Amino acid sequence: MLRVSDEIRKRVLRIGSEEFGGASADETVRRLIDEHWQSAAVTAVHRYSTNDPQGWADYLAGADDLAKADAPISDEWSEPTR
Repeated sequence: MLRVSDEIRKRVLRIGSEEFGGASADETVRRLIDEHWQSAAVTAVHRYSTNDPQGWADYLAGADDLAKADAPISDEWSEPTR
């Protein structure tokens, strides 16, 4: 159980109602935590790309190399499509 003031409880319920389609307080807090994590991740990536441009370029090149390795999955038993 989480103890919060009445003011915070009302704010959480308002956010759930107005922004998350009537979500419960529990679901609202979960979504807010997820949004916080996503924001922190975006900030960390931005910071990395700004502070270490060469490292970021190397990372993108490596990701590009991995993407080129993707190949469609084929099923040897099925008829070829035309």
